[in-house]
Amino acid sequence: MGGTVGLLTVLLSVSLTSCWWKHSVVEYVSGRTPVAEVGTDVLYLEDLKQAIPLGLSDADSTKLAQQYIRNWVEDVLFYQNAIRNIPDTKDIDRLVENYRRSLIEHEYQRRLIAQKFSSEITDQEIEQFYNDNRRLFVLDESLLKGLFLKISNKSHDLAEIRKLYTRQDDETFEEIEKYSIRNAARCEFFYDNWRTVAELEMLLPTLDKPLEKQLAQDTALEFRDEEYIYLLNVSEFAPKGGYEPLDHARSRILGLMINNNKVSYMRKIKEDLYEAALEKGRITFHELKK
Repeated sequence: MGGTVGLLTVLLSVSLTSCWWKHSVVEYVSGRTPVAEVGTDVLYLEDLKQAIPLGLSDADSTKLAQQYIRNWVEDVLFYQNAIRNIPDTKDIDRLVENYRRSLIEHEYQRRLIAQKFSSEITDQEIEQFYNDNRRLFVLDESLLKGLFLKISNKSHDLAEIRKLYTRQDDETFEEIEKYSIRNAARCEFFYDNWRTVAELEMLLPTLDKPLEKQLAQDTALEFRDEEYIYLLNVSEFAPKGGYEPLDHARSRILGLMINNNKVSYMRKIKEDLYEAALEKGRITFHELKK
């Protein structure tokens, strides 16, 4: 609410101070609210709102909105001045068109490759590539799967949650979720996806011994500080220097396999297009005068 009030303040100030220089005929976009104009260029409220982070105070929202409008106006003025001073933009237009063409071709190639290989490469082929190229999948940081809980040390039923957090079944997960809604400052289930040990260490209080060394001795750990108890249960652990788990490496393997095949595939696509166009008479070759 505060941010909206701030934006309304900016809108009022802009409308009162800038209307005197409005002289161009502007075609507004239907359904959008103009905030500022420079000639026929228009800044809309919808774009301004997207640029202002949520949760700001009225004062901060107003200040940021005013600065955004000021920067937008200055950029438009500078561009318009550049256009007046560089009337011949043929070279620029050519570069822009070449860049646009390159972007379109790149996106089309990306879609062709994704459509071709994401459906054709099987899980068995991915696993075979993984087994044949293990040297590519040595971990440079440790990974783990599990559950993390951060609970106030004044919470009730701590003894009960200590029993539950090491179990891995749907009924237990439901109980932990219910408990977390009432008591936990943070609850994260990541039994289905890998996290780095470094990420988990950032959630814990200062440790006397690195988390990785503690995991070598026990996979159900408890830590505490003056306010909270931290519970960590690890279901799977992949140490640094070992091989990256297949389910973690899968997307990277798919990318590597696609990259190995895409050059020949794109060459074939272009050759087929050329032959088809030649057959249909869509290509004309002109004889150059000597």
